Amino acid sequence: MSDNFSTSITINSNPTKVWQTLTDIEIIPQWLDDPGMEIEVLTNWQVNTPIIIKGFHHVKFENKGLVLAFDKERKLSFTHLSSVSKLPDIPESYSMLTFILEPIDNTTKMILNIENFPTESIRKHLEFYWRTTLFTIKNTVEKWI
Repeated sequence: MSDNFSTSITINSNPTKVWQTLTDIEIIPQWLDDPGMEIEVLTNWQVNTPIIIKGFHHVKFENKGLVLAFDKERKLSFTHLSSVSKLPDIPESYSMLTFILEPIDNTTKMILNIENFPTESIRKHLEFYWRTTLFTIKNTVEKWI
C-alpha cells in the first residue's frame, strides 16, 4: 500500500484569499463541515503548537495534531489523528497533511499531500473526504470574490 496521497485543484483567486479561507478559524467551518455539524477549530498556527478540530457529526469527535509548517500563502502542514479512529495517541497513528499554494496567472493551484495512513480505512476516508473538500474550499473562495 502506498503511504501517500496527492491531489490538486485550481482556484480562481489569488493566494491571499485562498490562504485566508484555509487558515481563518472563523472561515474554516464553512468548508469543513456539513449542515448540522458543529465545528470548533482551536489553533494559533504557530509551528509545534496544537491544532484541535472538534465537533459533532453523528458522534462527538476531536481531531488533533501539531502544526508543522505555516509559511503564509505558500505552505501549511499539520499532523492529524481523529478520536473516531480509536487509535492510540502515538506518532505512528498520525497522518500528515500538507497544503501547497502555487500562484498561476490569476489563479492559485492548491496541492494537498497526505502521508502516513495508519489503517486502510483511514486512507480511504481521508482520500474521499479531501477530494470532496477541496471542491468545497474552491467554492467557498470563489463565491467570496
